[in-house]
Amino acid sequence: MNQKSKNNRFLPIWGVTLVSVLGSIAGLYFININIGINDFSNLVSLPLFSIIPGVLIILSVWAVAESKNIVQIPRNSLIFLTLAFSCWFAAEQIWNLYEHVLGIDPYPSIADFFYLAAPILMFVGLILYLKSTEKKISKKAIFVGIAASLIILIPSVLPIWEVSFEDEPIEIIIALAYPVVDAVLLVPLIIAMLFLITNRRDFFWMMILAGIATMITADSIFLFLIIEDAYVDGHPVDILFVSSYTIWSFMMFYLVRQSKQETKSNLQEINARNTKAIEKYGVHLALIFINLTVVVFLIGTSFYMGPDSEDGILQFFFWFLIVLVIIFSSIVVILNSRLNKSLENRTKQLEDISKELIKNERFSAIGELASRISHDIRNPLSNIQMSIELMKNSPKDAKISDDEINVKLQLVSKNIERISHQVNDVLGYVKNQTMNKKWMKISESVQESIETVTVPSNIVIKIPKSNLMIYADPFQMQIVFNNIIINAIQSIGNNHGEITSKFSENENEVQIEIANTGPEIPENVLPHIFDSLVTTKQIGTGLGLSSCKTIIENHQGKIYAKNNPTTFVIKLPKTER
Repeated sequence: MNQKSKNNRFLPIWGVTLVSVLGSIAGLYFININIGINDFSNLVSLPLFSIIPGVLIILSVWAVAESKNIVQIPRNSLIFLTLAFSCWFAAEQIWNLYEHVLGIDPYPSIADFFYLAAPILMFVGLILYLKSTEKKISKKAIFVGIAASLIILIPSVLPIWEVSFEDEPIEIIIALAYPVVDAVLLVPLIIAMLFLITNRRDFFWMMILAGIATMITADSIFLFLIIEDAYVDGHPVDILFVSSYTIWSFMMFYLVRQSKQETKSNLQEINARNTKAIEKYGVHLALIFINLTVVVFLIGTSFYMGPDSEDGILQFFFWFLIVLVIIFSSIVVILNSRLNKSLENRTKQLEDISKELIKNERFSAIGELASRISHDIRNPLSNIQMSIELMKNSPKDAKISDDEINVKLQLVSKNIERISHQVNDVLGYVKNQTMNKKWMKISESVQESIETVTVPSNIVIKIPKSNLMIYADPFQMQIVFNNIIINAIQSIGNNHGEITSKFSENENEVQIEIANTGPEIPENVLPHIFDSLVTTKQIGTGLGLSSCKTIIENHQGKIYAKNNPTTFVIKLPKTER
């Protein structure tokens, strides 16, 4: 099985496993609530809150160690996420120590410090991620994030203030700090969600944000349970806490696995594949999350009221809301399915129209190209024919070495070279060639290109001595250098001039610069210099530089031109041997 097939199979298996684990955890809690599991606290709750956060720490540290191969998340952001996970792990273990070993429930405690530090570190990690994004975050997204945070913060703080006025100041501060840090974390959470939805759907970050949203939801429910003194170990709200740790653990494993299996060159393909999966299953997963949250909340309420509650209205609304949520969720799934089909049909129609437009555009370009080539070739053919006629009329005793005959032969050769260059431009534009990459010296490739070109005596070409190498197709790179050098020669014309080249490198790329002392490219032409059929010369197809751009982009590189002096810059990704 090839690597691509393995990668295509990984995500479905990974997703099914995640859903199965989350379902198993929820199942254990619901069995305990309805039937009862002997010593549930020690047999289920303690292992879950110890093992899963522990696995999360191991995978997070592993991801940091592999961060040089990870491109989905900046290293500094990943480090702060790992620190946040470490704080949650420390808090859970201290809590387990207090409850299961020492049998005490101190407040405030060291565990509170770690519980409060974790969201702050997560907040920094999200800010670093948002800072690293190329697109700017809109003011509207920031406003929505702050507004939503305040809407949730105010009703969370007021009940704490009302029940804590007789407590010690430190106890009040710690109690108020919990909803405050969650509200602070909620701001970048909402901003990041809006950014990912509108600009870039990143599978890794969407799942990380889903885990954070689950954790904040759990914290809010837990807060009200504590206020009402209704929380006990094994309460359904624990499902949300454990689910957060589980989602993050699976995402860290996903991150490590991707860093080992994939490279930067095919990252776009991975993101496209994962984004397609999100578009297909995202609504379903979101509805499952919402339904589980509602069910956990309702069961938690029922758990708080007690099984012997005689409040029939409460029981009625309990089941009525569950059925209502399921009905509306089913309607959303059906509508979403229909919308997806409609979107697929529209997309196919747009693709067909786009192909037809491209086809018509190419026919139009071919017509313009044929007209230009016929005009450009007619002149050199006339010169060749005239030179041949003159040589035919030369004296019978004339020799090839005679100056007059030699001048005519040079004229024929020059015009043949001109026609050959135009034909090569067309072939380079219309022909799709398979790349055969090899390690090659840049200086040698440029030198070989110069040797295939007739360089006038009024032009000096300088090539620096360099051992810098690139991993590229030698034949195609020679086409690029040929076109740039010939353009430079034609630009300088009969004036004395110079063509210089410069090679350099940094950590990520190799840069090649070829400059000439000819006239500058007009500013209105410069942005379009690599477009098809664009030329600044009276003769020429306008396809040479377009072919150069295609070749360089096929090598995952960039090419652009600049003035003062006229310079063509090529940037190719650096590859390790």
